[in-house]
Amino acid sequence: MSSPSPDTRRRGEQERSRATRKRILDAAVAVLVEHGYSNATTVRIQQAAGVSRGRLLHHYPSRDALLVAAVHHLAAQGVQGLDRDRPWPTDPIARIAAAVDRMWWHFRQPYFWASMELWLAARGHEELRVELLPLERILGRMIKEQTTANFGPEIANRPRFVEVRDLIYQAMRGAALGYAIDPRDPLTEPQLAVWRRQLEQVLVDDEPTAATGEDAPR
Repeated sequence: MSSPSPDTRRRGEQERSRATRKRILDAAVAVLVEHGYSNATTVRIQQAAGVSRGRLLHHYPSRDALLVAAVHHLAAQGVQGLDRDRPWPTDPIARIAAAVDRMWWHFRQPYFWASMELWLAARGHEELRVELLPLERILGRMIKEQTTANFGPEIANRPRFVEVRDLIYQAMRGAALGYAIDPRDPLTEPQLAVWRRQLEQVLVDDEPTAATGEDAPR
């Protein structure tokens, strides 16, 4: 039986390395969400991932670099391509409702809480802040781009879309933080109806008609 070629061995090593990194990153997010930043030690992460300490440090020599990479790994998975093949309503009101529900979904995911742990820790930790800021900006752009795609071009091309999208995004983040001390069913969030109506008022009710330039009838 012939031995594997160098290329085959290299591919196998790369696949094993990727699988190990994924286990470490997934474990890091789980530990961060469950135990908080100060207790998310490399020992806990190593045990949760089922890897040796040497293997963990080989991939991520710094705990903060590992935690930041872990949050953004999971968040990117949650954002990229999530809604690409999803059937969206064609009616503008229904489309807004569906897109708002999807926006709110992001604030219910483990990567949101893991990210907030890092935000709070970075307030008094300059090295972590420097590590976190550029990746948070990248992730923020990714989420906003996906959100824009979810609303569809007909709505997203309206003049005040970016303004109201960002306003709702910030409001959702603030509302989501309240669940840290008052856990409840996020699907019953009373602000959901308010956010939908705000978007409808700005992007549908107040949108001038194409033919006359006058406000659309209410």
